[in-house]
Order: sequence, then structure tokens, then C-alpha cells
Amino acid sequence: MSDTGDNQVHSDMGSENSRFMQFLNGYGVKSVLIGLMLLIMLIPLSMIGSLVNERSGRAREADMKIGEVWGHEQIVGGPMLVVPYEAVEKIRKTGELVTLRRQLVLLPDRLTVGGVIDVESRRLGLYSSNVYTANLTMTGTFTIPDIDTDTLEWGKATVSLFLDDLQGLQGDIVMTVDGKDTTIKPATGLEHNPSGVHVQAADLAPGRSFAAEGSFSLRGMRALNIWPSGTTSDIQLSSAWPSPGFHGRFSPISRTVSKDGFDARWQTLRLAQGIGPVLSDGAPLPVMNTVTVNFIDPVNTYSLTDRSVKYGSLFVLLTFAVIYLFEVVSGSKVHPVQYILIGLALCLFFMGLLSLAEHMAFTMAYIVSSTLIVGLVTAYACSVTKSRSWTVGICLTQTALLGFLYGVLNMEDFALLAGTTLMFVALAVAMYLTRNVDWYKNSAPGDKA
Repeated sequence: MSDTGDNQVHSDMGSENSRFMQFLNGYGVKSVLIGLMLLIMLIPLSMIGSLVNERSGRAREADMKIGEVWGHEQIVGGPMLVVPYEAVEKIRKTGELVTLRRQLVLLPDRLTVGGVIDVESRRLGLYSSNVYTANLTMTGTFTIPDIDTDTLEWGKATVSLFLDDLQGLQGDIVMTVDGKDTTIKPATGLEHNPSGVHVQAADLAPGRSFAAEGSFSLRGMRALNIWPSGTTSDIQLSSAWPSPGFHGRFSPISRTVSKDGFDARWQTLRLAQGIGPVLSDGAPLPVMNTVTVNFIDPVNTYSLTDRSVKYGSLFVLLTFAVIYLFEVVSGSKVHPVQYILIGLALCLFFMGLLSLAEHMAFTMAYIVSSTLIVGLVTAYACSVTKSRSWTVGICLTQTALLGFLYGVLNMEDFALLAGTTLMFVALAVAMYLTRNVDWYKNSAPGDKA
């Protein structure tokens, strides 16, 4: 009797254990496990994202170091006439009268700028930056207005050029006033914008017209900014750089861009900047109202890699979904550890892309990294599924996902639409393949009923 009772107890316990294991391996629990594994995959993806940011930060540091030697982003303004004068002002607290030195800044009636820009790449370790040498000629024509003051010191008037980073000046700089060569001196003489050069301008008086011209070579990086200070300004720039960015306050009225370089022209009115021919004393020059040409490489390795990592969770999710569909449809079983290993292989794709792209073109790095990971995942899937058709399906899925991701990286304006379309198609395929699955059946995806 006791033996029979013990056997009955063991039989009940075995049945309960069997039902418990069946519950653990059921569709619902396996789906939850896959969700947890997907969350686990976010850890290496976030670590890779942090690595991308770190390498991007190092690239920016290298960029700054190259700029310290070559020259930073340049802002150029002028020529402009600077006339010192004395002003008597009353101190509010004491009522005392004091004499202060001021400068009157007269802007040109017409500004003409012509330039040819040579762009090259400079490396510092693994990192490179685009730098340029701008060969510029700036000509301003002036007509001095009748200014009702006797305090203007015309004998001390100067013509100034504002150059944001003087370190970039190369070779000889030539400045003429009324066709006469003059001795160039450092600084503009302006309180808020001192960086630049100036020359003495003699024999000036109200009502007189003259021209001032400056020719120089200026080195810089990333972008060249020119302030169109004339009542009318005509700026023409050309370069062999095939991928310029035209930014700043004003757009070119005409431009030609090809693989051989670009040629662009701007025509602006000072009226659009809300300033007149005479600037208020002591105010900074409005040199942020510029014509700007950028020379940044259109293919930014770290930006593209960072964007690809942001799609990493979707990439892993769709791969896990394909493997889970294989379990549901074929009746085979895939262990959670195998899911994790495949997920880590997919994460390794992004790290490989980052490391390879620092040594070769981004497209080639993408192809090499994709080929290695698709080969690795396909070979492992073959041993896991033991099915040629599902192995081919996983291989084609991985290839399609990587091809889709590359396409998204190159069509930023339609990235959201493309991602939504992909999710719709993936969901439709999953619904079709599982249309006959009894999800209420408490059996494992790999157990035969």
C-alpha cells in the first residue's frame, strides 16, 4: 500500500513538473524571454554608442589641434575706414565732464571680393581634417559723407581689415589706398574686434572718394566666412572642392557644383542687415552676418556610425523575430543562449564598422563588416536550425536588413518613412506566417503536441 502511494505521489509530482516545464517553454513565456534578451542586447549597443561618441570626441580634439597649427575657421570683414575722434561726456554720478577717445567706422559703398580656395586634408594620427588656403582680393570703394563734427582726426584715419585668426595669414599681404602701397600694421584699432590689420590713410576729408584694396592668402579649416559690409557687395569664390556647403546669412545668386569643384557668386545689400554706412561707436562689428562656404567632408564616419547604432535595437529585434518564427513554424527549439550569441554577433557588426571606417572609406568598411557578420550568423544559424531553407532565409534576412540600413543612412530625409515601412512589412510577414498558430496552446515552440 505504501509503495503504491509513493508511486502515486511521484507520478503526480512528475506530472506537475512536466506541466511546469511545459508552461516555462510555452509561447507566452518564450516571448517574454526573447523580450528580456532584447533588453540585454541594449547594454552592448549602448556601450558601442558610447564608444562612438568617445572616438568622435577624439576626432574633434584632433581637429582643434590641427586648427591650432594651421588656422581655425576664418571670418573676414572689410576694408573699412576707421577715424578716431574725441568726445566729451558727462559722468552720471559726479556730473564731471571727461574727454574720451572714440572711433568712427565708415563702411564701403561697394565691396567686391574675389577668391580661389585650395582645399586639402591634414592628418593627426588616425584623424584627418579638411583645411584650406583662401587667396582673396577685397576691394572697397568709399565716398566720405559730410559729417558735422570738428573732432574727427582725419590725419589719423586708417583702413582696417578684420581677420578672425591672424595665425592663418600666409606670405605677403598687400594693401593699397587710392592705388598707393602702404605699410601694414597689426590690429584693426577697434575695441570689440581688434584682430586684423590696418594701414594709414592720408589726405582724407568729407566728400572725398577713394578705393582701398587688400590681397592676401589666409589659411583656415571647416568654413570660410566673409562679411558683406558694402552698401552693395559682390562676392565670387571658386575651388576644386566638389562638395561645398553654402550656409551663413546669405545664399548665392548663382552656383555651379560638379566633381571638378564649384564656382559661386553672391550679391547682397547692407540694408538686409539693418545697418547703415556709419557704425555706432563702441559697438561690435556685425560679422556674424556672413556669406559662408563649408568644406566639411559630406561623409562623416562617426555621424553615420552613430546613426547606424541607433537602428541596432531594431536590427536585433527583427533578427530575433525571424528566429522565433522559425521555432513556431518548424517546431524546432532554439536555446536562449543561442539567441544571445547571435545578438552579440549583430552588436559586433557596429563595432567592426566603427573600427574599419577609421582606416578605410565608410562604404568599404560597411561592406567588409556586413560580409563578416552575415557569414558568421549564417554559419551559426545552419548549425542551430539544421535546415537549409531556414538558413538561407536567415542569410537573406540579414543581407536585406544590412542593405536597408545602408540605404537609410544615405537618405536622411526619408529615414522615418523607410523605417516605418520596414516595420509594417516585417509585421505583415509575421502575421502571415503565424496565421494558423494556436497561441493558447500551452506547448513549447519546439515541442510536438
